[in-house]
Amino acid sequence: KQWYQRRVAITAGDKEVEHDLPSNKHDEGSLSSNPIPQISKLEELQRQQAALEEANRKRQEELSRDITEKFAQTSKQAQLLAKLKQDVASLERDISTDISLLRDRIDHCNRLYFDARKRYEAAEKEFVEAKLNLFNCKEKKDGLQEHLFMIIKLSEMKKAEKLEELNSKLEALNTR
Repeated sequence: KQWYQRRVAITAGDKEVEHDLPSNKHDEGSLSSNPIPQISKLEELQRQQAALEEANRKRQEELSRDITEKFAQTSKQAQLLAKLKQDVASLERDISTDISLLRDRIDHCNRLYFDARKRYEAAEKEFVEAKLNLFNCKEKKDGLQEHLFMIIKLSEMKKAEKLEELNSKLEALNTR
């Protein structure tokens, strides 16, 4: 007899195993008359099924282990991220405090600067007024001194004239 067989694919996980099956009932009957090939094929199928089940079990264990590892890694990363967030928040608080202190100091210095500037401008204004007053007083004093010298000079000239006139009169009286 001639065997007509068809191939059947059995999928288990990501492996596909092909098996030869008899193509019709007559062939199956002929298999039953020949029990050795059927048992060996059945045993072969059972071995393959057991191998596939074992492979699936191993894949499942491996997948479970991978998931557990990934979960542990994710958990560690989450803990690290939480710690980093706390550290950043702590740094921000410290920096915020430092910034606040510096701003307060800057504001204080700014007030002192404006007060000093006001005093400087007032002193500068007073200095300019005092300098102008000094200049005016000096001009007035110089003008009065010139006037005094002029009066003294005129007075001396009038005295000299009077003295000459008196001298002339005295000489005229003495010559007579």
